[in-house]
Amino acid sequence: MEKLVHKFNIFEYIYEVISFKVGVEQKMGKEDIEKAGGIKEESIGNEISNTTDEKEIIQNNEEVNGKEENEKNDIKYVNEEEFSNTNTTKEKNNGKKKIIIGSISLVIAILLISGIYYGVKINNLVKSYNDKVYPMSYILDKDISGMNKDQLHKTLEEILSTVEEKEIEVTIGDRKFEIARRALDLDIDFEAIENEVLNYGKDNKFFEKLKLIRDPEEKNYEVKLTYNEEAINEFIQKIATEVYVEPSDASININGGEINITDGQIGSELDSEKLTNEIKSVVEDIGGNDVVTLSGEIKDVDPNITAEALQSVNGIIGSYTTYFSAGPSGTNIALGALDIDNTLLMPGDIFSTVDAIGPTTAEYGFVLANTYVDGQVVPGYGGGVCQIATTLYNAELRSGIVPLERTNHMMTVGYAPIGLDATIGDYEPDLVFENPYEYPIVIKAYTSEGSLTVEFWSNTNATNGITYEPKAYPSGSLYAETYLYGYDADGNVVYEEYLNSSSYRPFS
Repeated sequence: MEKLVHKFNIFEYIYEVISFKVGVEQKMGKEDIEKAGGIKEESIGNEISNTTDEKEIIQNNEEVNGKEENEKNDIKYVNEEEFSNTNTTKEKNNGKKKIIIGSISLVIAILLISGIYYGVKINNLVKSYNDKVYPMSYILDKDISGMNKDQLHKTLEEILSTVEEKEIEVTIGDRKFEIARRALDLDIDFEAIENEVLNYGKDNKFFEKLKLIRDPEEKNYEVKLTYNEEAINEFIQKIATEVYVEPSDASININGGEINITDGQIGSELDSEKLTNEIKSVVEDIGGNDVVTLSGEIKDVDPNITAEALQSVNGIIGSYTTYFSAGPSGTNIALGALDIDNTLLMPGDIFSTVDAIGPTTAEYGFVLANTYVDGQVVPGYGGGVCQIATTLYNAELRSGIVPLERTNHMMTVGYAPIGLDATIGDYEPDLVFENPYEYPIVIKAYTSEGSLTVEFWSNTNATNGITYEPKAYPSGSLYAETYLYGYDADGNVVYEEYLNSSSYRPFS
């Protein structure tokens, strides 16, 4: 790698050589000038000195004339020789300078050619990765270095195929549930991952790209799977259904004034949310084991009604009794009373008389008895059950509960005052009310020797010590308005509410 880095820096080296060449030329020119200048000054100095000596010889030796000419000739000869030596030195220095410059130019030419060669080679290397993955690139430990798009796509397909063969097991006790990941409709966003891998580093500068090739760091790419969440939910639901154990509510039974409470049973169910999240995590872990085993967690399911809540029921808060004659109507009344007897209403529960009694047909044991139809008394199955609704209505009001739905009879009845009756049909009309208290209510209904009694049992503190009493105000024999009053322990009216008006038709 050091050798490659050296080649990479060849351009810097060429620049240094060129700089060195210019410096040498500048330096050599200055030295030659200084040297040549020194020789010239020295020769002129010698010439002047010799001329002075000549004058002194002439002045001091006027008598020796023959020697004057010889000395002048000697001086001239010496000066010519010195000039000749200077020219020879110049020529030698110029030759050396040319040799040095030529050598430097040759070196520069060689370096430039080498630089161009390696530059082209490096440029081609970088360009060769324009449509390929850079070195030291991995997906799930698979080396994808140097792959083109087709090769990368094929590798991703192989990865997906391998993952699809993996399985997930869920164990709950001694039960085992399995699902192949192929059933979860696994898929990969091929285009997204291919673009990410192939485009990585392609926008970098030239030398940054070269570094990714010559001095790469390991690069691991993450592949995200998509899957069908509904398929996971169906798998979870299948498990949940098979392991579910329904809890049983506590129950209460009142018989002969005695309260009996039966404890409920805790159920169990799959922690579906936890298992769903675990399965998703396994599926998303594309590099996980071939078989992953999960332990489904079971959690308790408490009953909706606990014995503790029912223990608050301790007495009657309101009741009412009506009377009937023996016969078909009495049979239907007794049968309908059993349908609503010991009905439990938790706080906020809504009671429907029609739903509680159900269809009043022969199939369910009801018989023909008198009913009101179009202003006439005609026989019909279930005749008499309206007396249950009327008795229930009056017990409800005396418990301080205002009905949500109530309808009076078509014609007046003999078992309740005008304005205080209620009627029901197979579907409608209906008598409907809600438990407004924070305590449970138990409806107790029973017949005894021609009488029907309905009792509302709850916690005796539910009515806060108030005694409720409805009162109807007739206007003639076919119309009445009804109110509900509440009295404290001293008989003072502490509650008053208008309930409804009732209009009746005369008998035909």
